[in-house]
Amino acid sequence: MKIITWNCNLNFAKKFEHVESMDADICIIQECEKLKEDYFPNSKFFWTGRIENKGLGVLIKNGSASLDSIHNPNLINFLPIRSDDIKILGVWAYNHRAKKFGDDVSGKTIEAIDYYKEWLANNDLPCVFGGDFNNSFIWDKPNKTNNFENINFKLVELGFNSAYHSNTNDDFGSERNATFFHTKKESKSYHIDYLYLKSLTTSSVELGKYEDWIKLSDHSPLIVELSIR
Repeated sequence: MKIITWNCNLNFAKKFEHVESMDADICIIQECEKLKEDYFPNSKFFWTGRIENKGLGVLIKNGSASLDSIHNPNLINFLPIRSDDIKILGVWAYNHRAKKFGDDVSGKTIEAIDYYKEWLANNDLPCVFGGDFNNSFIWDKPNKTNNFENINFKLVELGFNSAYHSNTNDDFGSERNATFFHTKKESKSYHIDYLYLKSLTTSSVELGKYEDWIKLSDHSPLIVELSIR
């Protein structure tokens, strides 16, 4: 099984061919437009968001999949999907920006973990928690609840591990490879996209190359090959 997370930087339908060529079973796509569930062939497309051209999508190839009834639209943009053999909680962390949609809305990953904690803790199916976290150890500040250190601690406590870090042994905040290039400059690079896995074995981890993806987005995709235990 192959899973990809990629912030497409808008207009996913026009860029889909670049992801399709990688033949992924699951794609978690940030900053994508709202599309019909059957828009892509032989796949189901699920979407959530408050801006119709810029939300979070999860694309599942073949098989059956459905939006879990636990979904809380006020936690934007987080999307719980259940298929035959895996659960996915897609992430596009909107962080403090979510407040512009109201005081009852949150875009913080730490609050999504707390809300979906029982769903994530349940071992009924292997699980993926992943996407664009818009966060890193390098930006952590004292006593800040949404610090990445806290996010990682809670996910590890629930039985998850970052596929990239487990595969490379890179330290968080000192990653040798980036996923985001601010203002599309290679010199302003950060690692802020993650795929956390539970009850899944990683076969390989790959990051798209800057030169191959920078014309399409300010992010490169994180690609993980995995198998269900």
